[in-house]
Amino acid sequence: MDTGTGMLWLVLVAAGLFLRATVSLHSYSGANRPPMYGDFEAQRHWQEVTVNLPVGDWYRNTSDNDLLYWGLDYPPLTAYHSYLVGLWARRWHNESFVALHTSRGISTDEHKHFMRNTVLLVDVILYVPAILYATYTVRRRMANDPSKPHKGVEWLSPVLAVLFPGQILIDNGHFQYNNVSLALCALAIVAVIERRTLAGAILFCLALNYKQMELYHALPFFFYLLRDCFTITDSSATPGRRLIIGVKRLTLLGATVLLTFIILWLPWLRSLDAVGQLVHRIFPVARGVFEDKVSNVWCVVNVFVKLRNIPNTTMAFVCLLCTLLAVLPSGLHLLFQKTPTTRSFLYSLTVTALGFFLFSFQVHEKSILLAALPATLLLPLEPLVSCWFLQVATFSMLPLLHKDGLTGAFVALSIISLTLLRIAARPQGQQSSNKNKKSSYDTLNLRGLLPEGIGNQASGSVLLALFYLSLLGQIVLLLAFLCFRPPPHLPFIYPLLISAYSCGHFVLFYLYFNYRQLCNDGTDQSNKLPSKISLKKKAK
Repeated sequence: MDTGTGMLWLVLVAAGLFLRATVSLHSYSGANRPPMYGDFEAQRHWQEVTVNLPVGDWYRNTSDNDLLYWGLDYPPLTAYHSYLVGLWARRWHNESFVALHTSRGISTDEHKHFMRNTVLLVDVILYVPAILYATYTVRRRMANDPSKPHKGVEWLSPVLAVLFPGQILIDNGHFQYNNVSLALCALAIVAVIERRTLAGAILFCLALNYKQMELYHALPFFFYLLRDCFTITDSSATPGRRLIIGVKRLTLLGATVLLTFIILWLPWLRSLDAVGQLVHRIFPVARGVFEDKVSNVWCVVNVFVKLRNIPNTTMAFVCLLCTLLAVLPSGLHLLFQKTPTTRSFLYSLTVTALGFFLFSFQVHEKSILLAALPATLLLPLEPLVSCWFLQVATFSMLPLLHKDGLTGAFVALSIISLTLLRIAARPQGQQSSNKNKKSSYDTLNLRGLLPEGIGNQASGSVLLALFYLSLLGQIVLLLAFLCFRPPPHLPFIYPLLISAYSCGHFVLFYLYFNYRQLCNDGTDQSNKLPSKISLKKKAK
């Protein structure tokens, strides 16, 4: 890494932390809204429960742990994190932050600052370094890809990864710790790309055991690691020998995954009832197919067919079937592709996460962040489309952000992101042929973000026009949402329109990323995943 890159990263980290700290000054989920308050109180309550009750009672309904009041519903690693934060609060700050029963709904400035700082701490020591390392590794792997855009936008990937409004607004505004699981997943992706298979498996298990929604990324990891076990680079090995080596690798991988789960779940493994209760809390089928207006298929379908009238078990089965149909083609392509590549792995992660978001059971607005992570890493290959996706992903959460008092922060961060796009695609960074092709409506100079293959073609102009039409539609919906009172008989019309509009985009993005993955037959060797032999030579 050269000095210029190092300076860019330092400035970027400072800017990222400044924006996060600024957003932290805004309101948060459930502020001054009893009796349940919101996600801010949920995270605080989990700290209260874990530091005051024995481990065996963390997921059980007891006189001291009312599961109807923000009962723990995330896997053990989240509980351990809550315990550490609660311990920190009790020993080094103020015991009243986590006092059993009496701390519910606490809203002192001292406590708000403490909670906000716990998120910023994770950003500093884990999320920002992980996302920078991931974008750096992916860009290095993509350096020889023939479809990459011009070099003027190389810095766009780490900048938008660190300054992505959606993650900042949810974690530092709304209040959550998505930065933990997303960082662990980003590190797992890097490990897989670099062929550190066991490390990648452990890291992904940690991410999955922090938030069960990491299942959105599970199938690409499974298919790639399964393929890796039986990919033998020794051409002299007989078929029988290849099978034996593959089985040994698969056994070692399975043992690693199982051991990771055993260590994390150990306090509950003494009783089948405890394990069952933990699983029941993690996968709450009783909640229904969705809660608030979310930008997925089922929320749109519910306008015409009232899905809440269908039994939850039936809908859960339908969602499972539809999700598998949506994601299996991408996963099977990754499994049987002639040559595994970095790009096919990233496309599969994006497609699968989008498939889960669009069709799975009990989806939340914030779950779009799981698709945003691999889409961010695809920025070197898909600068315009990935930026477009990230922008729509943030817009899709507008009703939630507005409810939390974060509308101003949403608008400000969105303007900053669009400004960064314009700077990245400035005319002096483009090829002369692209300058001559500048469209009259291209006020952001986005043609420079198109790969060379389509930058000078009619398809590039169509893509640009669609982007601006999409942005115009978002602006219209935003103004209507903020300025016009909904009809009395349709009080939720604007959140529904925003959800449906965003869902339409996500379906098209899903189809586009599928097309981009499946059209790559693996013949391009420029970004193939390195073999273990080549890694050993490099190490020497």
